[in-house]
Amino acid sequence: MSTHADQHPIEGWDNAAAPSGTQPAHEMAGSADGDVADYSAERPVNLREQRLRAPSEDRAPGLRLRATPTAGLPDSATAATRDRYGVGSANLSEPALTAAELESLREEQLRRVLGRPAGVETDPAVWGWRGKANALGAKFTPTSAEIQHRLTIERIRQPLPGTPLVVVVNPKGGGGVTPATLMLSNIFGSHRGHGVVAWDNAETRGTLAARAASAPKSVATTWDLLAHAGELCSATVVASAVSRFLLPQPTSDEILASDQSSKRQEMIGAEECAAILAVLRRHRTMVLVDTGNNDRGEAFVWSIEHATQLVIPLTYRRDAAHQVLRTLDGIAARGYSELVRAAVVVLAEGTAADPAARDAVHEALARAQIDRIVHVPFDSDLAGGDRVVFSRLADATVRAWTQVAAVVADGIAEELAHAEPELRSEYVPQSRSTPDEFDARLPPRMAQRRPGAVMDTRGISGPVPYRRAGEAAG
Repeated sequence: MSTHADQHPIEGWDNAAAPSGTQPAHEMAGSADGDVADYSAERPVNLREQRLRAPSEDRAPGLRLRATPTAGLPDSATAATRDRYGVGSANLSEPALTAAELESLREEQLRRVLGRPAGVETDPAVWGWRGKANALGAKFTPTSAEIQHRLTIERIRQPLPGTPLVVVVNPKGGGGVTPATLMLSNIFGSHRGHGVVAWDNAETRGTLAARAASAPKSVATTWDLLAHAGELCSATVVASAVSRFLLPQPTSDEILASDQSSKRQEMIGAEECAAILAVLRRHRTMVLVDTGNNDRGEAFVWSIEHATQLVIPLTYRRDAAHQVLRTLDGIAARGYSELVRAAVVVLAEGTAADPAARDAVHEALARAQIDRIVHVPFDSDLAGGDRVVFSRLADATVRAWTQVAAVVADGIAEELAHAEPELRSEYVPQSRSTPDEFDARLPPRMAQRRPGAVMDTRGISGPVPYRRAGEAAG
């Protein structure tokens, strides 16, 4: 019986050329009644004898440590060994490693000698029943959720060049700017250590110091710092000098309070903001700014112009979202569209009056091309007016805001990835006298406060006693 394959045999097929140990296809196949079917087919391929081609130029070079041994073979045998299937020498050639790639490979091999670093996956569990058992001497490993939290903390600790300025914005009164600033400052201070400052940049009478975990009875403010800005940026200033104008917190961060006087007409402006930042950059490594509610004020506009990262706390209230979106539109209109698109929006769950309001907020953020959105649980301790004590907050709140801080750190790292950190600043601010207070209820001679008087951290009203070397205290 003749088949269609007999009439049109496959060109190039030769039974005699079949690999040893195999039979021609028409001798191996049989019909249903036991007769041998006569047909032609493709030559069987032995997959074990196949070789992968070398990586192309656009692929990363492999880490092969030794090449195929060909020493002692004649040139023809070497060529046959390298190109058994005729793919061409160009496809078999391996690109040479660059000097940087060789150095990276050597460093990786040296790191492997030290073994895996402790901390993220190898440290015993702390959460849940595993942590309680480990406190009694057990060695349970952490769960995947705890490992993920530790990785989030490592993102917060990543190197960040310069002194980034993180600006927290929401013009709606009660929009959560102050608690958001405190949470980020506490978390960055806890995991990055000393050098984090939360600056209350409200034009007047901000509430950051009033919401902080700890504060003395008498608080130094921005005007007190400005009165000594020149000395704090001098070449001979001591490292601890600025600490007397900042409020230390249990989480290793510090607070710079805003002007709390209601008897003063002057407000912090752009020049004052520049002087304050010059002082903070001289002594600290990260600054978080609590802005006021007036997005047309000099201090607010200056903060936006110098921001490294924008953070927007937001609820699902329609009026709050409307105000925030108008403010973001104004920021973009000033030429800071990239800052708006890279902003981190912190949405408080449990604040939506209905599903329609929730959907409307998400649609508005999508139209603004903002995709860095982090959800946090609603916390009455943050929403109220009491002091925010980090150690007393719910675990869910702390973990959610830790994720927010990690996203902020990633945004800062991305923004400063190609920036050259400044090693010195040519700008040296001038000290500014503290504006006078006026009270019509006092006698004329006592109606104005003595210029230059400040409130130091010891609670003594008077000029800060800067003394020359060797001068005895009075």
